[in-house]
Amino acid sequence: MTLFKQIAIIFSMFIILIIGSVMYLNFNSANQFIQNQLYTTSEDTATSLGLSISMNIPKDTKDLSTIETMINAIFDRGYYESIVLKDMNGNVLVKNKNLLKVKSVPNWFINSVDLQIPTAQTQISAGWIPYGVLSVKLHSGHAYMQLWNIFTEILETFAILVSIVLLMLYFVLKFILKSLQGVEQQAMAITNNDFIIQEKIPFTTEFKNVVIGMNKMVAKVKDIFEHEALIVQKYNDLLYNDQDTGMGNRKFFSLRLSSLLDQQDAKSSGTIIIFVLNNFGETKKIVGYKTLSSYINRLAELFYETTSSIEERVVTRLKDSEFSMILPEADYEKTKKIVYDFLEKTEAALPDELRKISNFYISGGATYFNERDKQKDILARADFALSTAKMKSETNVHFHEIKNDESLMQLGKEEWHKLITTAIKEDGIKLALQAVKDISGKIYHQEAYLRMSDTTGTIYPARVFMPMLNSLRLTDEVDKKVISIALKLADKGTTIAINIATSFIKNSENMYWLENIFKKSSALNLHVSFESSNYAIIHNIENYINFSKLIHKYNYQFGIDNFNITDISLNYLQDLKPAYIKANKSFYIDMHNQGKNNSYESFNILTKSLDIKIIATAVENKNESDYLKEIPINLMQGAFIEEPIL
Repeated sequence: MTLFKQIAIIFSMFIILIIGSVMYLNFNSANQFIQNQLYTTSEDTATSLGLSISMNIPKDTKDLSTIETMINAIFDRGYYESIVLKDMNGNVLVKNKNLLKVKSVPNWFINSVDLQIPTAQTQISAGWIPYGVLSVKLHSGHAYMQLWNIFTEILETFAILVSIVLLMLYFVLKFILKSLQGVEQQAMAITNNDFIIQEKIPFTTEFKNVVIGMNKMVAKVKDIFEHEALIVQKYNDLLYNDQDTGMGNRKFFSLRLSSLLDQQDAKSSGTIIIFVLNNFGETKKIVGYKTLSSYINRLAELFYETTSSIEERVVTRLKDSEFSMILPEADYEKTKKIVYDFLEKTEAALPDELRKISNFYISGGATYFNERDKQKDILARADFALSTAKMKSETNVHFHEIKNDESLMQLGKEEWHKLITTAIKEDGIKLALQAVKDISGKIYHQEAYLRMSDTTGTIYPARVFMPMLNSLRLTDEVDKKVISIALKLADKGTTIAINIATSFIKNSENMYWLENIFKKSSALNLHVSFESSNYAIIHNIENYINFSKLIHKYNYQFGIDNFNITDISLNYLQDLKPAYIKANKSFYIDMHNQGKNNSYESFNILTKSLDIKIIATAVENKNESDYLKEIPINLMQGAFIEEPIL
């Protein structure tokens, strides 16, 4: 029970008791007053009537007609219950009596009220000789009517007073305890990784001190979070960024390529191009550092500008004269358009000083990759293509002739449409599950990778059919199917994590559909996590914050896949409230190896303060697993932990 309710109940009972007691005493006083009034009236009537009878006693004591007339006259014109004349022996001489009937007063009231109606008596004498005793009792009906009117008035007054006092009490308590509610919100917000500062300070001394203390504590926690986030970001800049251009460096190239290969979806395939500025050292001596540095900075801008159409593209400076592009989901045709556009713009940006140097030109080597490739094999092919391009002694990019046979299925759009729609209807959409386990071998969850089978039972990875899904606008239908399958698996006891596409959550109809699904399954307590890549999240932050709120509302989890640190503030983690983040094992190992910067310690403080679990992915062998345990990282995923199982 809340403090407000406790105080309100205690004060309400006290107020009702006080006002009720006052009203009760008031009613009793009215009752006593009426009884006294009735007795006085009865006594006056008995005295005056007795005196009149005494003066008119007949000589024949048996002749009572005169006395009866006198008694009847008094009885008929007043509110009397009885007037009785008895002789000295107690024999009734004259008796007039009314039955007690009160129509306007409820019986329960008459039975509940103890109203004592006094009987007044006076002795009648004929001269010095006692004649009899006259008894007069007033009718109680009139008294009950008076008391009933008084009771209803008191009751109305009681109701009005109690209502007014309780209403005043409600607003007074609300006002006084408002600051306490703010403190409660602050405390709950901290548990949800939000930092709220109360601007309004209460005037009550005790509450004022509590609020000021809470504000100081929240400010300190917020400062700690922001300080550690800043340290992690500075570390990331030092470790993964080229200090001259701001592009990623060789470590970043290796980290992102490994992460893409590990995704096992459409982005696990694409094209890599490595560029080199020929005769870099000699050119630098001729034109000077400033001219060459200015041109390189312009090249960096062109790398970002010409690849902006590719989601999750990676551009890096591998060393002084060497650069790279990683273009996920880009085949050779799409890549060639980007590369030729880049070369055309670099030629236009070439300053006159460099244009005069004949042996200063750009060579590039391109190769296709997919998740079956090893990183060293991809780089070997790219280096071979680069060596071939250099042989021409002019600006040129050579494409290594390797093709992805699965992606070249000779199917038209209609055939693809039939294949995919049939798969959706006939359970051809499959999920390959790969476990995330802790160091004891316990499964944290199983990540689902999309697969599709045709009528012959042939299984295709996502990179084969995802481009066609996008082209045919069937992505949402497949995503809905995946979510339905995941919920069914969760209903059977599987703790499952599925990737959610940005295009899916941007569609309001999809969100309406998803919320209806959540409502139907809310009572089942299913363990399902929804995750998206860090790149997709930071480029659609508002959409993902709203999506995160939706799934948290129905007690599902949200996770971040392929996590890496960018130039965007890590404060977005507070808004998203992810249950976990997944990052390539190299991200944690590199961070831990830079122990002198306390970077991993800061990262660990940051994630713990937000209750975020960290998961290392792409763990390929025992040495990597053992090293991660020493860091320590307790949750791992990769081929060494478990291969994806269909």
